[in-house]
Amino acid sequence: MRLDKSTDKSIDTKKIQIIEIAFDLFLKVGYEATTMRMICKKAKVEAPTVYYYFGSKSGLFFAVVDYLLAEYETLKKKSQLEKSKCAKERSKTVFVYSLQYAMFHKEETRFFLRYTLFTPDELKVALEEYMRTTYESKKKLYMDCLIACGSELQKEMDMEVMVKRVERLIDDCSFNVVFSEWRPTLEEMDKLWNIFYYVQIAERPCGGLIDDTSAAF
Repeated sequence: MRLDKSTDKSIDTKKIQIIEIAFDLFLKVGYEATTMRMICKKAKVEAPTVYYYFGSKSGLFFAVVDYLLAEYETLKKKSQLEKSKCAKERSKTVFVYSLQYAMFHKEETRFFLRYTLFTPDELKVALEEYMRTTYESKKKLYMDCLIACGSELQKEMDMEVMVKRVERLIDDCSFNVVFSEWRPTLEEMDKLWNIFYYVQIAERPCGGLIDDTSAAF
């Protein structure tokens, strides 16, 4: 992770450096195994400086999360197409941008996966509450796309079930991008979404689109 120092000249570069170092240690060493002394040594600062900025190790952890969420939210906004686009295309854009985020922000995605799946006890309650707004925002984004799809298809859908299908598709594909050498092209992502759309959303046969990749669904 490298934070953009050019967007806000008021941001203290030393604070940014500490956040970058903490991110690297939390990702590679783990929250529990990372000590304030390790962070101070790598950042070449005294402990009072870190406590002045962040108050505690958990405060520093959530400062890292704040920066990652801000970057993700910026990317997510780019995935919002004009309302004139059909629902299927708007939904596909959300899928494509999610995978592109994972491809170009592998370490950040690993960080979220690690602390979502293996949250330290010390952070469990606070992190769940901290991430609630982001989770609800993502769910609303998926829900809005699916409602539009249902309207276009003139089809009643169990939205909770459909949202979980979309979440699973994006999570599974993001996991494969991050932990393997898979780097899907736009054409491949388009084909994956079309298969998913016809099989899981429209629940219709998709003819020539079906091939071995459909087994993933």
